[in-house]
Amino acid sequence: EVVNVKIIRDKVTGYPAGYGFVEFSSRYSAQRVLETYNGREITGTGRCYRLNWASFGINEKRPPVAGPTGRSDSSPEYSIFVGDLAADVTDYTLQSAFASRYPSVKSAKVVTDPQSNTSRGYGFVRF
Repeated sequence: EVVNVKIIRDKVTGYPAGYGFVEFSSRYSAQRVLETYNGREITGTGRCYRLNWASFGINEKRPPVAGPTGRSDSSPEYSIFVGDLAADVTDYTLQSAFASRYPSVKSAKVVTDPQSNTSRGYGFVRF
């Protein structure tokens, strides 16, 4: 059911930044994992999983959850990593920059520090 795992690392230290992304073969599978593990203790750590859906783009709504077969009408989606972003780049400006040249852009997300809410200098664009 898991297609890909991406652990985000601190740019300076190279150590894990404390979060990542997991891609599932179907939305249904992802929904099951989210409902099963969110808030549950991570074995042997004393900490709990904090799971949520990856953010979607500007004015975009999450598609409905697929059924048990995992079937979906949607075409495949692809994401690219964009690094070395200026501190003032927002989700909107990142999406606009790519959408002006590539009409297949669906969304963009600038990754921010959870404590300071400032940009971490990178993001993702989804097509």
